[in-house]
Amino acid sequence: MILRRCHMVWVAAVFACWVNAAPSYHTPWLERLAGLTGLVLPDSLGAGVDVDSTWHYRGKVLRVRTNRFGDVSHIGYKLFDTRWATTYEFRPVLDFVERYALEEDVLSPDDKAEFTSRKAVTFLQGNATMLKSLTPQTPVRIQEKERRGYQLEWGDGEGKVCLMVLADCQTILGVNLIEQEMMLERDLLRTSADLVGDSLPVAWHNCPVSLADQVAVADGGTFLSDLIRSRLYLCKDGQGKWHLLWDENRPRQTLNNLLLTGFAPWPVPLKLTLDKYGYVKKELSVTLQQFVRYCENEGCRLYLGVKESGENGLAVTLFAVHTGLAYCHTLSMSVPVGWLQGKGDLTGMLYAFTPLQNITEKFFITNPIEQKP
Repeated sequence: MILRRCHMVWVAAVFACWVNAAPSYHTPWLERLAGLTGLVLPDSLGAGVDVDSTWHYRGKVLRVRTNRFGDVSHIGYKLFDTRWATTYEFRPVLDFVERYALEEDVLSPDDKAEFTSRKAVTFLQGNATMLKSLTPQTPVRIQEKERRGYQLEWGDGEGKVCLMVLADCQTILGVNLIEQEMMLERDLLRTSADLVGDSLPVAWHNCPVSLADQVAVADGGTFLSDLIRSRLYLCKDGQGKWHLLWDENRPRQTLNNLLLTGFAPWPVPLKLTLDKYGYVKKELSVTLQQFVRYCENEGCRLYLGVKESGENGLAVTLFAVHTGLAYCHTLSMSVPVGWLQGKGDLTGMLYAFTPLQNITEKFFITNPIEQKP
C-alpha cells in the first residue's frame, strides 16, 4: 500500500512538472497552436525528434517534431507516411499541409478567414476541410516548380483534393518577416562555431570536376550571373587524397573555399550587421564558420561574387539561396588584406530573406546539378 502511494505521488509530481514545463518553439505561431489544441508537451523532447503516435486532437493523430536545437518545429495532423516524409527533399511543404489541416479545426471562423487571406494557397479541387480526411496511406502526387510553388494531389474523382502552394517561406513556415529575422538572429547565435573539415562538402559531390595545374575544381554552377559562382578548389596530399585547398600562393582560390564552406585553420571572426525590417540594424559578432553552417543547415546553397579589389582588401558578395522556399540571403562583405594570415576581421551587411518567386526566369541561369550526396 505504501509503495502504491509512493508511486502515485511520483506520477503526480511528474505530471505537475510536465504541465508547468515550458518547451521552446521554433515560431510564435507554433506556441499559439499548441495552446489552441490544448497540447501539453514536456519541457524537452530532445533534438531531431519526430513523435507521430502520442498526441491526438479530435480523434486524429498529431505529429510533433523538434529541430536540431530541440525547439518544437512542427505541429500538425499526421497526413504523410513518416518514413517517406523523413527523406522527402522539401519537408517544409509537407509540414505546412499537416499544420494547415490542423488549423482548419482549431481556428475560429474569423481567424480562419484572416489566415486564409494571408496564405498563398489555392485549391484546384476539393477544399481545406477535406485535408483532415486524408491518411498516411492515401497516395499523394507532388509536382514542384523551382522557386515558384508546389502542387499536391490526393485521390481521384469527386473525392480528389488538389492543392497549390506558392513557394513563399512566410506562408510555408507560418511566420512574418519580423519573426523570420528574429529566428535568424536567434538560430545563428546558437549555431556551432566549430572548425570545418577540409573534405569536399556533400553539396558538391555530384558537381562537374575539372583538373588544371594539379588543382581540381568542383563547379556548383552559377546564380543570376556567370560572375556569381559556387566553385571549390581541391589539391592532393601526400597519400593521394583530395582536400580543400588552403594555399597562400593561391589567395583567390583559397578565399573561394573559405567563404563558400567556412574552411580555415582557425575561427574567422565576422562582424555582421543585420539589416532588419523598419530600417533597424542589429550588430552581431559571430564567426564565418557559424554563418556558413547556419545557411547549410537551413538548406541554402552558397554562391560567391567578387565585386572589386583595392589596397585595403576585397569587396565580395555571398549569396545563400534556398530554391525550395524561394528566398536568398545576401551578405555584402569586406575582406581585409591580411585575411590569409588571420589578420583583421571580416565585416558584412546581411540582407535576409529576399523573395525569389516573383523574379522572372530570364534572370536565372539553369543549373542542372542535383544537390544530393
